[in-house]
Amino acid sequence: LYPARRFRPARRGWVGAPEEATDRATDATTRTRAATMSRKLSLVTQPAPSELETSVSDYLAHCKARGLSRKTVDHYQAVLEHIWLPFLAAEKVTTASAITQRTLDRLSTQMLDDGGAKGPLSRHSIHSYLRAIGSYLKWARAEGEITSSAHPQLPKRPHRVLNVLTREQLTAMEDAAGTERDKLIIRSLADTGVRLSELLGLTKADLIEQQRDHYLRVMGKGSRQRLVPVQPRLFARLRRYVDRGRPKDVSTDRIFITLRKNRTTGDYEPLGTRAVQELTAALADQAGITDRPVNPHSFRHAFATHCLRRGMNPLQLQTILGHADLSMIQSVYAHLAPADAAAALM
Repeated sequence: LYPARRFRPARRGWVGAPEEATDRATDATTRTRAATMSRKLSLVTQPAPSELETSVSDYLAHCKARGLSRKTVDHYQAVLEHIWLPFLAAEKVTTASAITQRTLDRLSTQMLDDGGAKGPLSRHSIHSYLRAIGSYLKWARAEGEITSSAHPQLPKRPHRVLNVLTREQLTAMEDAAGTERDKLIIRSLADTGVRLSELLGLTKADLIEQQRDHYLRVMGKGSRQRLVPVQPRLFARLRRYVDRGRPKDVSTDRIFITLRKNRTTGDYEPLGTRAVQELTAALADQAGITDRPVNPHSFRHAFATHCLRRGMNPLQLQTILGHADLSMIQSVYAHLAPADAAAALM
């Protein structure tokens, strides 16, 4: 009844089906354009790093190879990539050999006058930034990338006499603590001067007895291990807490752990930095210490000051605190009250 529709092959689609042919042609065109765009995008490559960027990258790799702490490497990276390199680009300095003393002096002046991206910079911050840049320049000079003796001029930092925690205040904070764990954290920080990271890294095996002497074995900055002397009474408390004060089903060998199990893992977790920072601030408030902020590093300042007041040799104190040189110990002398200097002259 109806005439047969004749179909014959065509270049695209079939005669008698124009819509299908158009759709197929459109799809093919789209695929062709997509393939062309993909080929163009594949040809776009990231620009090669500049000579200075490569130099900074190599220096950071050198720092990691030396075993510097992650915080130190992160600090160097932030300063070099977000302050140093942008400044050199603005100065149109493209090679390390083009860095001169005038370049560094302009950088110091700019920091002092204009501050940073978020506003004015303290002299302590500028000092820290320039020391990081100076460390890089020292390495670049040793590698032969810089031939000049240019070095950053470190600004003088304001002299501050810190009002350190007294022994009575430290005892009041320990008394305010509600658990033996918290009491031991306060007493250990106060009587050993260890850094917070060193305290939290302690394990049961780090309680060392050598004849009648007692020590904490800590891992300090730069992966430098040292023995910190501990008074016998505090050592006995730590040993008793490790043996009988912690839950029996603890999987970690860290001494200081959370009071409750983690809901996700079902285990007691090693105590974190933030928890101890909040703990010290809360205990200081309970002890009525409101004239100064209190953080875990406050105990380290107090320990060093009390040791010096008792006449400890600065070289011996340097070993206990784990400092590479005496520069930090010298800054501790500024914490001593005028009465101590007067007493030393009598």
